[in-house]
Amino acid sequence: MNRTEEGVEELDLRRPGVDPDRILRLQKYRDLERVSPVIRDIARKMASLAEVLVEPGGWLRREPVRAVDHDGAVTLAGGIEFQSRALARLLGDAAAAVLVILTIGPALELRAQELIADGEFTEGLLLDTAGWVAVDAVIKELRQRLGADARLRGFRLTGRMAPGFSDWGLEQQRILFDAFSGGALSVELTEACVMLPRKSISGIYGLIPMASS
Repeated sequence: MNRTEEGVEELDLRRPGVDPDRILRLQKYRDLERVSPVIRDIARKMASLAEVLVEPGGWLRREPVRAVDHDGAVTLAGGIEFQSRALARLLGDAAAAVLVILTIGPALELRAQELIADGEFTEGLLLDTAGWVAVDAVIKELRQRLGADARLRGFRLTGRMAPGFSDWGLEQQRILFDAFSGGALSVELTEACVMLPRKSISGIYGLIPMASS
């Protein structure tokens, strides 16, 4: 990890492998033995292409939890304030929070759009789905790393929560992004609080002292 301004750390993430069977399962193919050879071949090709096009990037910021109120007000160090009862429950016993933004970059989704525009609808759809498989793999890698680091420090890592989950308003994505204003993010936020590239995710994990678990 490389520390930038304002305590933002840029992550060094591996380019993930993409399982073609996972692509098909996300497309609701329950019995893979019955998938046509043509579709299976396309899934394999799109999985291989995805592995070339994915350019994972990630940033995190750790901040102590200052206050968590029953009405859902959550205050972190650095003047970061959120409003969500669900987030308050997640961080109720947490000593600190880890804010994250992850992306696989724009290249894959641009290529998927080109394929669809050229009439290669199956290829475009399966490549787009491969992107979400890659996003999931990047999230899992980060969680494993954060979990291992937390245990070494005497903490337990919670699950992830992000704006748009439960009662946490999507508009608070802006507050989360503002917390990374000192980092050179390659992810942007639209007026509607949609992340670009679209194959990006954000969120918060809590760090709970082992004695409180």
